[in-house]
Amino acid sequence: MGPEIIPMKVCPFPLKRLLMLLLLAFLASCDQSTTKKITVADIPDPKKTDGGYVSNPDHLLSDAAVSSLNEQLGILDRAGKVQVGVVVMHSIGNNDTRDFVHQLFNYWKIGSKEKNNGLLILMVEDARKLEFETGTGIEADMPDIICFRIQQEYMIPRIKEHDYDAAFRDGILSVASLFNKGNYAYDQLPESPVVDSSLVVADAAVAGPVNADYPGLTAVADSAVADNAASEDPGLVEAPPSYFAGNTSSISSSYIGEPSIPGLIFWFIASLVMIRVFFSRKIKTRKGEDQAPVQLKDAPNELLRPGTLGFILVYGLGLLGVGYMASVRHTDVGFLKTFVIFYLAWCLFMSGVVIILWLRAAAVLHGKDRHEKWACLAMVKRDVGPATYAFPLPLLGLYVWALKKRMDRLRNEVYECPKCNHPMHRLNDVEDNDYLDKAQVVEEHLESVDYDIWRCDSCSTQLVLNYTNMRSACSECPSCHHYTFRCDKTVTLKRATTSSQGMGSQQFSCAACKFKHDYMFIIPKVSSSSSGSSSSGSSFSSSSSSSSSWGGGSSGGGGASSSW
Repeated sequence: MGPEIIPMKVCPFPLKRLLMLLLLAFLASCDQSTTKKITVADIPDPKKTDGGYVSNPDHLLSDAAVSSLNEQLGILDRAGKVQVGVVVMHSIGNNDTRDFVHQLFNYWKIGSKEKNNGLLILMVEDARKLEFETGTGIEADMPDIICFRIQQEYMIPRIKEHDYDAAFRDGILSVASLFNKGNYAYDQLPESPVVDSSLVVADAAVAGPVNADYPGLTAVADSAVADNAASEDPGLVEAPPSYFAGNTSSISSSYIGEPSIPGLIFWFIASLVMIRVFFSRKIKTRKGEDQAPVQLKDAPNELLRPGTLGFILVYGLGLLGVGYMASVRHTDVGFLKTFVIFYLAWCLFMSGVVIILWLRAAAVLHGKDRHEKWACLAMVKRDVGPATYAFPLPLLGLYVWALKKRMDRLRNEVYECPKCNHPMHRLNDVEDNDYLDKAQVVEEHLESVDYDIWRCDSCSTQLVLNYTNMRSACSECPSCHHYTFRCDKTVTLKRATTSSQGMGSQQFSCAACKFKHDYMFIIPKVSSSSSGSSSSGSSFSSSSSSSSSWGGGSSGGGGASSSW
């Protein structure tokens, strides 16, 4: 038999199986918000938790903001002016926000049953929508145009800066000013009349004028106007720091975008699969096992085995890209952006792989004959070839194209006779069978090896060269040493349990010499399934109101919508 070759790891899964695994990983990691139908019953009702007014399940508002909003909305409610509900969500699935806010208003029954003085404010982050829904009893005081102006003038500018705390702070200030002073533009109200300090007690003079109907928000709004008068831009109101104690500003310059957890999970799984498919791994043996012969398609690749280090490198590159977009570019990194970033990271990684393979092959092939060079390059082509479908890079495609050209040249160039130095000629597939033994014919029949027979017409010297198919599932027979040893079936002798390992057997037989052998292997213990329950993250702070339900109001569909 011709010169031996060094087997090399090939892709253990066909390309179709790789694509199927990636598709399954993609489907498993998709955001459930797009697949689960969200209803109004899924929205946490703050009245049923602590009697508050703010539903903040995705924690888009800070705890300090929720606490302050609950306090101020409680004052409005107890004064009989308006009962306001606030819902801040990242997503409501595929629901239309306008229909959803109307359904939620009537589901909770916001506002007094007698007055119908309810107002529901809904913000949906991924839909980029801000909705106001008003009860029938306040439509005269708060018509649709006023709702829209409050959104556009006091809330949307802050939302665009990702400063949701300030958006709802200013929005509630505007609503309070509307119902207490008849003007939503609290920052444009005329200054309070000068009070003669001689006519009031000292403490009252220090405290300033107080609105009897609404003492809490009047003081806050007046303080905001006074602070704004001293600012450079008189059109912009900043509430006093005491209004939101402990609140941290989230202006765009310091905003850190949110990564896509489903995207990170998808690429974690996909990267593990591709590292395993495109590159080989070292064959490990276990104690107590009669190690089965390595199949040609599973033979380890000595030229390049990135393994765990390669996974850490490529996944780390992707994480760096996501971190850059989130912290430096101040933008949310959704699933699509995450997909593109990690795909580019893999493209960069595969470009580096091509360069390393080129250098490694040049060093390893130095001094080898044509047949040995072809065998090594065939292994490289088999491993890297499928990657060209997933990553159609010019450098990778050029490398595989050059690889094919070189392999064709190494196999098809005419050999010189080792005895007389005359050119030899290659026999065709029919003629070469006369020069092959029975085992070699079986190898060709199993497509594990293809033989080329070169014959010298001058001295009748023959050169038999074996070209091994590294995608074959055959192994080298320990008896006749031909690649005709195959696994006929796998049998479970003892099932594994949660407390003990199992035992199995792989039954091999040789198609050439009929040699048979059973190889024992260990089946790992079955991991006990653990089910854990996780609580949903809804943040509600204490409220001044102890009411555990809304007032029983209803909406006729009034309000306004804004996008950003």
